[in-house]
Amino acid sequence: MEYSAKKKLFLVSAIICVILLLIASFGDLAISNTVINYNSIFGTIFQTFGEFPVYCIFVLCGEIAMAYALRHLDEMLFSSVLFIGGLSLSLWQLKQYLNEIESYALSALSNIHSGKDMGLANSDAATAKLSVGIAIALWLVVYIIITALVRYWMAKKDNTQLTRYLIVAVFASLTVWFALEINLTLKDVWGRVRPYELSASQKEFTPWFHPNGINGHKSFPSGHTMAGTLCIVFSWFATQSKWHKRLWVTGIVYGILLGVSRVIIGAHFLSDVTFSFFLTATIIFVMRELYDRLLSDDLKM
Repeated sequence: MEYSAKKKLFLVSAIICVILLLIASFGDLAISNTVINYNSIFGTIFQTFGEFPVYCIFVLCGEIAMAYALRHLDEMLFSSVLFIGGLSLSLWQLKQYLNEIESYALSALSNIHSGKDMGLANSDAATAKLSVGIAIALWLVVYIIITALVRYWMAKKDNTQLTRYLIVAVFASLTVWFALEINLTLKDVWGRVRPYELSASQKEFTPWFHPNGINGHKSFPSGHTMAGTLCIVFSWFATQSKWHKRLWVTGIVYGILLGVSRVIIGAHFLSDVTFSFFLTATIIFVMRELYDRLLSDDLKM
């Protein structure tokens, strides 16, 4: 994409963001009260499985690091450290994602069994879990499948291509890490009460521009929306322009859908998901620009 097109896209995005935040400044509570449906299948599915981009990007990057290390066994010290790091990252992040799925899915099933609304899973401290044996078996089976698929994919790449993928993996990992750290920090500092945490009087509601300090509440900004928007980063791993564009558009659509689902399920206000989407998109833009500016053309995907 030409730089002039990027500037136009950024300007349009900024205008949309400001408009939505202005609407949310006056209509956050009313919008939530109108659209919330704790029994929403759409909202519950996205709540349970929606954050996969965060974890899967780390898993993919770890797998690429392992593939690179195995291709450079002549440099034993470097390759062994890189392999262990990639293995640890991919195993850990996959386990974290499976833990999240378990927690939300079992909470939803428990709610259904108890006659409660199925989407009422605690977004900050859900604790339902599978037995240790089943959880470990599932973890290892899924990991073996993912590893086999990535190995098959990387086996077709020559050394130069594999080097390019490793560089992309480094930038992708940093992008996800920055987005996570900023999101989590703002959540703590803002201390905003989630829609489903409001009492009948809704007196705990505060506008998005009003930070409350650290109090245990974490509505602003939306973590799920951040994760969904990071789906855009998958486009960085595409070598063909048509696939890059398709994955880029898919990432944007997915981030929007996930944001909408969070408002419907009562986990966030419109301003929470709006701010999170555009903040994450800005981080992705900056990191991609760094990638394009710092690397020579022969090292880019």
